[in-house]
Amino acid sequence: MLAALGLLVLVLLLRPARSEPATSWISSRQCLECHPGVAAEWRESHHAFAYENPEVRQLSNDFRNEECLACHAPRPVLGFAPGERVLERASDRALGVDCLACHALPDAGVATGNPQPDASAPCRPRYEPRMRDVSHCASCHNQHGTVDQWRAAPEEFEGRKLKGDGCLHCHMPDAVRPDGAAGRDHRFRASHDLAQLQAAARIEGGWSAEGPWVSVTNFGAAHNFPTDERSRAADVQVRWRGAEGEPGPWQHVHRFRDPYRDEVDLTNTQLPAGQTWRRTLAAAPGARAGEARLLYRTNPFQADDEAREIGRVSLQP
Repeated sequence: MLAALGLLVLVLLLRPARSEPATSWISSRQCLECHPGVAAEWRESHHAFAYENPEVRQLSNDFRNEECLACHAPRPVLGFAPGERVLERASDRALGVDCLACHALPDAGVATGNPQPDASAPCRPRYEPRMRDVSHCASCHNQHGTVDQWRAAPEEFEGRKLKGDGCLHCHMPDAVRPDGAAGRDHRFRASHDLAQLQAAARIEGGWSAEGPWVSVTNFGAAHNFPTDERSRAADVQVRWRGAEGEPGPWQHVHRFRDPYRDEVDLTNTQLPAGQTWRRTLAAAPGARAGEARLLYRTNPFQADDEAREIGRVSLQP
């Protein structure tokens, strides 16, 4: 009897673990039930908002500029060569840049950047090294040269590693979710997040013998500042205080931006990674002090009170 019991235990131990039947993938909505933590992060992201974003709708003339569709509702990127421009999909466009856009394999499988995936899960995930490579993001995010800028950036700046392990280093850091599951943060924090902007660029200023000055350093973005969409802009503004101490109006000093092709009277003024822009200012007559600020706009026509203030510095003799 003991021998039989031992044999039964051995059979149970050696028996392959039961796995759920494989799922046929039709929509990213199928992913959300099994991955609630990831889904909650993704819903906060501008990937999820990519197609419905009213700002994008306005700038693309409600997607009458069809070039924009390919990256705001893309087909699965892994169905294209690394870095190759994607094409738009016809269904579920409201999901924007969804789960299948990044994870679906051409053979209907699901890719993951985890080298040790749970192969028994319904999605049968398979490790795909490209998921961790900048070429995976390049299909959309190199349309305006961001990945090329990353490749040209210095490895280190100000005594610390700048480029990290690619796009994931800044935009998908390691995360542990409330249920204890570990993975990569799927909120894809970028230009709509103030903390991310402040980790990329800083404004400094002072008042030297030559007069007041202001500078901006791209110390944390391993690509140009600002980058990607040509609608992005960052502005340096200054205002002066007279003897009575009341500040005057904000005045424009400089804009960082890559203009659209039809803006032939403008030049590219983006700030490359690891570089500093600096200017000596002409103080207003009677000015006793001043202050400068750096504003980030998600479109160049955005009002000052809608822009994000990355930083502000005092200018005093």
